[in-house]
Amino acid sequence: MSDSPKKATIVKESWDEPLPNETKTKTQTSAGSTSNAGRATDDAVDDSEDLPDDFAEVQKTISGERRRRQSKHIKGIQDLLSFPFSPNIRPLTISDLESCIGLEDAAFANPAHRCSREKFEYRLGVCPELCLGVFCTVIPGKAKGFEINTLRTAHPVETGRKDGAVSVMMAHIISTRSNEELVTDQAMDYPRDFKTREPNTAGLGHQETGRTICIHSLAVDPKLQGCGMGKLIMKAYLQQVKNSNLADRLSLIAQGYLVNYYKRFGFKHVGPSKASFGGGGWHDMTFELGGSPPKQND
Repeated sequence: MSDSPKKATIVKESWDEPLPNETKTKTQTSAGSTSNAGRATDDAVDDSEDLPDDFAEVQKTISGERRRRQSKHIKGIQDLLSFPFSPNIRPLTISDLESCIGLEDAAFANPAHRCSREKFEYRLGVCPELCLGVFCTVIPGKAKGFEINTLRTAHPVETGRKDGAVSVMMAHIISTRSNEELVTDQAMDYPRDFKTREPNTAGLGHQETGRTICIHSLAVDPKLQGCGMGKLIMKAYLQQVKNSNLADRLSLIAQGYLVNYYKRFGFKHVGPSKASFGGGGWHDMTFELGGSPPKQND
């Protein structure tokens, strides 16, 4: 059996329709964490109806109806915007660094719960295939009243396009691999010499042969919360991971009030986490892709 892990292949997805209503959505695991939302905001709480589990089937259906009018189920998110919402879900790259930082700064009121620039550089550099973003094409001149942090860091859709259309990040998921079943402080950290040392021998951060995907950040811009954006990206991410067979499980740490939110996606509550990131107080959660769940913490 080869010891070389499979690289995640997260396929680019284009959506012509927004998703069902969702209450305040912002979550993080800025290094494996998930924090407080709604209030400018450090959390993701969603009481809307679930999206279909088969993301690929949803994508197929939507792609086949590009010219049909928007579904009544997407009215909530479209009502927030002054332009058509046609999400593009794709893997992130290091070129998305500034948008990731801007989104994280807006989404987490508590600076201790944010991912630092250095961690973003590390994670987007060593395992971009584990990171996913939701983007939407915006024509600045037609986006009246639409002001979010990532608008000013957005890249042009096409070089020289006359209308100045840009691709704006609206949500992201940032992850790494770990050899442990649960998120640890070591998994949330990063080797300070990552720019000069290869491979990682520090035991910190991304572990290329790890079979656990640690979700460090699920972030949605505060002005776009409450419309299903967090649900959209999480459902897409789970489907891609399931299809890729690149891991045995996904794990994250969350604040107590977000435990039920993640349970809706199929995550199991393991118990209080030993992770001390951002002051501690987290709960371990894991999504098993096969086999038995980890033992509960004492």
